[in-house]
Amino acid sequence: MKKNSIIYKTLALVLMVIGFSSCEAYLDVKPKTQIEIDKHFSRESGFNDQLVGVYTNMASTSLYKTNLGVGFAEVLSQNYSINSNSAVWKYVVDYDYTNASVEAIINVIWNQLYSCIANVNIIIQNIDNKKDIFTGDNYNLFKGEALGLRGFLHFELMRMFACAPAMDSKAKGVPYAKQYGTEIPQQVSVEETMKLIIADLLASREAFGDKDKYDYYSRTIRGRRFNYYAATLTLARAYLWMGDKENAQKYAGELISHLKENEVTPPFSWVHYTTMEQTQKTAIDYAYSCEHVFQLPFTDWDKVSDAYFKKESGANALSPSEDKAAEIFERDLGMGNDYRYSKNFEQDGEKKYLSKYWYRDGGQYNGLYPVLRMSEIYYISAECLAETQRDSALVLLETVRAARNLSQVPLDKSISSAELIEEIGKEYRKEFMAEGGQYFFYCKRRNLPIIEGAPRPASKAVYVLPIPATDREFGGYSN
Repeated sequence: MKKNSIIYKTLALVLMVIGFSSCEAYLDVKPKTQIEIDKHFSRESGFNDQLVGVYTNMASTSLYKTNLGVGFAEVLSQNYSINSNSAVWKYVVDYDYTNASVEAIINVIWNQLYSCIANVNIIIQNIDNKKDIFTGDNYNLFKGEALGLRGFLHFELMRMFACAPAMDSKAKGVPYAKQYGTEIPQQVSVEETMKLIIADLLASREAFGDKDKYDYYSRTIRGRRFNYYAATLTLARAYLWMGDKENAQKYAGELISHLKENEVTPPFSWVHYTTMEQTQKTAIDYAYSCEHVFQLPFTDWDKVSDAYFKKESGANALSPSEDKAAEIFERDLGMGNDYRYSKNFEQDGEKKYLSKYWYRDGGQYNGLYPVLRMSEIYYISAECLAETQRDSALVLLETVRAARNLSQVPLDKSISSAELIEEIGKEYRKEFMAEGGQYFFYCKRRNLPIIEGAPRPASKAVYVLPIPATDREFGGYSN
């Protein structure tokens, strides 16, 4: 294989850690000798710097700050009303993956996700030989983060660049990179790739260990970095992706039980209505940050907010029209008080825009973006129980709806299992608007023939993004 493959370059190099460390606190993008690697990881801070570098890259516009956040991935969900004069979004909303601008975005996503994986792999390959340099429980925590991120990031690639198991479990998955170096990862089936993801997530949970101890450490020092709960939620998501509802419920149920057992000091909790009813808009937690299981803080968020969510965004605006928003949130069925509708759309000039992620001067929640959030735990559990324990599933779904100010508009208690699952689908549209295409991936997981609002029926051509041409040509990869 020629060495200009994106995969080859990504795995043979280590991405620079940007911005959070001194000039000697990272490995740069040049190939490193083992002596240089040993020097970098001769101290505990070297491992932390490398992890921070991964989070920094994930928080870039190439990934979750735009492409895998409010931008490209979310446009696939059809939640926005895209202007026909927009520069790129008009092609994305039509699933035109051959357009040069769209193809460039897809290539960046693929390349940068594998760059992040390269960084966590070099941590995993070196951490076991350095146990004696760590203080407290940091060896287990850093190892848990790295293993969990490797599984999570590969799963993100699978959700975009491979068939869902419900489509074809024997189709090719994405290359699973478990080594830092020049070894070229091979493709195996979707089913086998998902097993590799699950193995990393289980190993991550094992490394994190005692979640009660981790609760305190997470809240006081580590913030919302990838943690035991993120690994467990991703594990539940992965099992549901595979159609294994028994194991998906096992891990989602574990998290729900843990939250009930730790109601006084939970690791995350529903946003309180007093926070949502504040008179000062800067004090309202529009993104429900207290519910974030795994979060990325964005710098310079005002630039993104203004570029896509306000009148100056012009034809590039990312927002549903007023009519579309009313339809999605079922305003005419009496659900206009839903916080996700009543609080998340504001006037700017002549039109209303999605204001969920507006930058607000002096606001305490600016740029706090959820990669994984609490509500998904309840949706997963409800979907798993819908056919066998419908009443329990309904209670779980109503728990989320009550947190969104819909307790006065309960669902019919005689709702059928099929109708309940339909309601869960509606919730994915409402809950995760502007959050990384979660509704698109929900439809893909279930292999639904229609994505609400899409210009054409769903198919493999819609659901599976093309692997970049360089890796198709020189890596021999296909999907």
